[in-house]
Amino acid sequence: MIGEGAEQMIRRDLPFHSVEESDDGRWYIIDGVRFMSVTTALNALDKRGLVPWAGGLAAELSFLELPTLVAASRKKPCERTWNRCKHDDNETCERCPCRVCRLCVQKWVGDRHKRETARRSDEGVRVHDVAEWWSYHGEIKDHDADIALYIKSFGQFVDDYGITPEDVLLAEAILVNREVGAAGQTDGIIRFHAERSEAAAKLISRILAARGERVSWRKAQKLKLTVDLIIDYKSRENDEAKFYPENALQLAGYRHFPVIRVKNSDVEIPMLPVDGGLVIQLRPDGYSTRLVVCDRFTYEHGFLPALRTYQWVTEHGAAAVSSHTFVLPETLAARERQAAKDRAGAEQSPAEAA
Repeated sequence: MIGEGAEQMIRRDLPFHSVEESDDGRWYIIDGVRFMSVTTALNALDKRGLVPWAGGLAAELSFLELPTLVAASRKKPCERTWNRCKHDDNETCERCPCRVCRLCVQKWVGDRHKRETARRSDEGVRVHDVAEWWSYHGEIKDHDADIALYIKSFGQFVDDYGITPEDVLLAEAILVNREVGAAGQTDGIIRFHAERSEAAAKLISRILAARGERVSWRKAQKLKLTVDLIIDYKSRENDEAKFYPENALQLAGYRHFPVIRVKNSDVEIPMLPVDGGLVIQLRPDGYSTRLVVCDRFTYEHGFLPALRTYQWVTEHGAAAVSSHTFVLPETLAARERQAAKDRAGAEQSPAEAA
């Protein structure tokens, strides 16, 4: 969905993008070029809360599975714990980890945060799908019971702010910055109308005040003011609302990327101008909204340094500490001689070789 006033398409007939998941994070493949995702770039940040969270999950599982741990402590390591078999997860072979010896169970406990992250990510994808469907069709589609409370919170959000599908100027599109080698998928851009509700009017009044324009929320309603905000939905299991600095960096990246690539198409248009960024946190007990600073300063001094740091880590980090990076001249000369011999052998005709 593209809002009114969008400029003419600037590129067509391009291959659809694809997404590649790796140990380093998520990458978008566009026109055959690999672009680091915005969320992957933020791996450069020190997210201190994740360490105690992961440790707490492992400790909790240890108590829940105490008999399993006791039994595993009596079994010798199978020596296959770190094997990665290429078959489907529901299949097994003689090379698979045994999953019952001490080291296998220890890894299973230690990896609980990875499984929880995958589960929450799956929930988030399904919540986003429902929100996207609503923006196109104006109705909540059928969804799984485990995300029902999040969807209820989403419905409360759009009701409280008087949002209609026509207010969604952009939904679930890929944003691309070829100059810095990054891309990301935004949840959308929404136009908020002060006249629709008190919540929307106060939101607009806060944005104007941050720009030095002191307009009361009641006056904003009388003037029928509007703002366009780039938004990001976050699902959170905990009933306590919590926001993080990386939320602002993520939206700063999206806001300042120059190109929109329409989802599931080869169409690209220039990025739509927005008045700011808003995080909408959906929880089982309700929702919270939080305006975030995602201006040019945040983009240039926060997001771009994080992106460049993580790009360096993935592209040059291993070589920076590798024993093979600094080589003796004699070794280099030997390698060059061997390479020359290999080239000469490859160029030699079959008769000459005989």
